[in-house]
Amino acid sequence: MNRRLAVVICVIVTTTLLTIPGLVACDGADTTTTSDAAYLDSQPVDLEAITNLESADLSDAERQVLARQSFVAVGLPSEETAWKFWQVYETARYQSLPLLVTTDSMLNAYHGLFDTLLQRMEESALSDQAVAMTEALYAAAADQWDTAVDLTIKEEARLNMAYFAVGSALLAETAAIPDEVQSEVEAELALIDAAAGPAESPVLDYTEDYSQYKPRGHYTRSEQLERYFKAMIWYGHTGFFVNPRNPDVTEEEAASLTRRAILISSSLVGPAREAWTAIYEPTSFLVGRADDLTVDDMGQVISQVFGTAQPEPDALADAGKIATVREKLNEFPAPKIQSATTREPGDTEDREENERSFRLMGQRYIPDSYAFQQLVWAYVGTEDNKRSLPMGLDIMAVLGSEQAYKIEKEDFGQDQYDKWEDQIQKVSGEFAERSPDLWPVNLYTGWLESLQHVMVLPAEGAPAFMRSPAWALKSLNAALGSWTELRHDTILYAKQSVTAEGEGGEEPESPGYVEPYPAFYAKIAELATTLRQGLLEYDLVDPESADKLETMIWLAETLASISEKELAGEELTAEELTLIQEYGHYLETLEQFSTSEEGLTLSPSPEKSPLVADVHGDYTSDPPRALEEATGYPLVLYAAFELDEKLQLFAGASYAYYEFTVPVGERLTDEEWTALLDSGSAPPRPAWTDEWIVER
Repeated sequence: MNRRLAVVICVIVTTTLLTIPGLVACDGADTTTTSDAAYLDSQPVDLEAITNLESADLSDAERQVLARQSFVAVGLPSEETAWKFWQVYETARYQSLPLLVTTDSMLNAYHGLFDTLLQRMEESALSDQAVAMTEALYAAAADQWDTAVDLTIKEEARLNMAYFAVGSALLAETAAIPDEVQSEVEAELALIDAAAGPAESPVLDYTEDYSQYKPRGHYTRSEQLERYFKAMIWYGHTGFFVNPRNPDVTEEEAASLTRRAILISSSLVGPAREAWTAIYEPTSFLVGRADDLTVDDMGQVISQVFGTAQPEPDALADAGKIATVREKLNEFPAPKIQSATTREPGDTEDREENERSFRLMGQRYIPDSYAFQQLVWAYVGTEDNKRSLPMGLDIMAVLGSEQAYKIEKEDFGQDQYDKWEDQIQKVSGEFAERSPDLWPVNLYTGWLESLQHVMVLPAEGAPAFMRSPAWALKSLNAALGSWTELRHDTILYAKQSVTAEGEGGEEPESPGYVEPYPAFYAKIAELATTLRQGLLEYDLVDPESADKLETMIWLAETLASISEKELAGEELTAEELTLIQEYGHYLETLEQFSTSEEGLTLSPSPEKSPLVADVHGDYTSDPPRALEEATGYPLVLYAAFELDEKLQLFAGASYAYYEFTVPVGERLTDEEWTALLDSGSAPPRPAWTDEWIVER
């Protein structure tokens, strides 16, 4: 699997004003330098010369922006707006407007397919594997409790019984809670259900952030998904700490947690290990590998110290051997991302070097969370001027966006924070090197690489206005919108950092135009190909899903070919023109899945496209706050340029991107966020997007 991925997901290059070492590009990758000098001035347009301007009912304000720079994005009132990207295209076709196929729309289509396939995989297979793993590990813990003679070991086995009884109760409402652990389990479940914020765990005896247990992302679409979400957060967010942690894990407690980790790890054999692998391996393929100590790490050390990977429970009473286990576990690399519950206000000294914990289904290392951590206190700022919250723009800056860097510096004054610029340079360089340690090869990083292709200067042959700074901001907005969808889709597995329809009228003069980023479309085709191959290998894709992926691959490859022809000034075939004309139909087809599979009832895709994801927790503030990234209803993007020797108005879809904070105990679901949008209570979009977006 990894060998195949290494071939399919290759390195993408962008160059910016940041000092980034040179990279080896994928074949056909766009390496255009995007310095200020390379951009063209904004391209005004004579509205009276546009042959089909009256096909779009534009306001005076919208016409002014269009006249100034040849394009404008329109945000419609919630009662008028399209719910999905494909509806924007079908409406434009109904209005006889030629279509502008945007990178935004293809990124959104990939997200929709990725999210739906992950959801179906969880409902049809992974949820059952989680139940099987939990049952096997509970039985093993109960056997250890029954076998142990040493009272300390016996109590630790009992607490592990409680740990898996919590998981069992989260996965199935009918799960019985054994009398031996009833008090701890019921107390733990009450905290998980309340999801209010940090509190002391009755089962683990340290502070856990229970706000993380509120189902979010696509996990609100069914009770089964909600239960799976809570159980996997339990197994992924809670840790068995090897070292003391100020202020709530003492030396003695760390030793106890280490023994409990050994008991669990030594039980992961047979059916338990098979179920664990059936969950961990495919999710690693999609998102990445765990950032903390894994079952394999533990097994290696246990075998070295005890001479067997399954020592008898009472063998753990040997304090010397437990000390040796802890010493050897400390030789493993520290996690690169500190989770919210492992950083208390003021507790920063040597945290990264000291942090080690075993997690049964550990949350995964992702580069953007690493970047966030490197760009907040205690890496950036001072005791008196902490940078406690990152920005989505941080991620785009370290991925190579000059525009993101300039906005952060000039509009938001982020250079006021000590070492901010140094850390931007540091992380940019680390990511550019593409070392497997910080940039592992998987679909998650492949998605991030696709965003880099969107943020480059279009090649010669593109319409002049697409080579302007204003269009570069539109592209930055597209990358942020897609990144938000990435975090939404992977919210369970990714480790968070801290501190009109109808036939229409006459055919338009031209079917439309594809935003000319051939390397981007090729990258989307590669990602869809890799996703299909991987899911087939894991036997986790049904025929319908495989067909959808084939359609996505064909669509992306064809758009890549079309955009290459556009840049070269070559004529398109009749088939290619038809694809552009029917683009909205293809987007709609990609979203339409049956809701049953071999007797299973599967959750449908959401009716509306807005979504939200919390991506970072700030525990230095009082109360602690979560950084939310969100997308709204799709914007209608109008652009005027000459095609087929006529100055025409084109219409396409663009992201609406938002960023704001909420108390950690009030993390938002997609439904709650959509309600805010529909009621007019949503926060405003970033001010820097006002240059090309007009609200009605």
